[in-house]
Amino acid sequence: MTDGFLYFEGLSIGQKFKTSSITVTEEDIIAYARQFDPQFFHTDPEAAKHSIFGGLVASGWHTSSLTMRMMTDSIPPMKGGMIGRAIEKISWPRAVRPGDTLTLHIEVLEKRELEKTPERGLFRTKNTVLNQKGEPVMEMEALVFAPRKSS
Repeated sequence: MTDGFLYFEGLSIGQKFKTSSITVTEEDIIAYARQFDPQFFHTDPEAAKHSIFGGLVASGWHTSSLTMRMMTDSIPPMKGGMIGRAIEKISWPRAVRPGDTLTLHIEVLEKRELEKTPERGLFRTKNTVLNQKGEPVMEMEALVFAPRKSS
């Protein structure tokens, strides 16, 4: 990472990253949901009290979007950007509620060179978003392209 960018060669299996945190507000939850997931338990605090959640909760897709924000704010940038290949697993074991503070933990699980595209490699990550209590609110495995410095 001599030029300020993260490259395939600089990643190792077992390597871990921890991001800065984001606190989610009621206003954030409602604004996101009104545009992208307008279900009552995301948009109406009073009606949400009568849902299975017992109150307002963030959309899982909102949590996913916040995860991307935490990555881009905290992880060293990759030359050419962070390009995802696939999300292989994703789950939301707990709801995100107003006032929750989220932090992302990333672990590199695997990396491999690509014969057809030698200018980049591919790595698999386990991404775990924790709330302020240390409880997982989102778990995801992803495949991400990484530029090669040697190409």
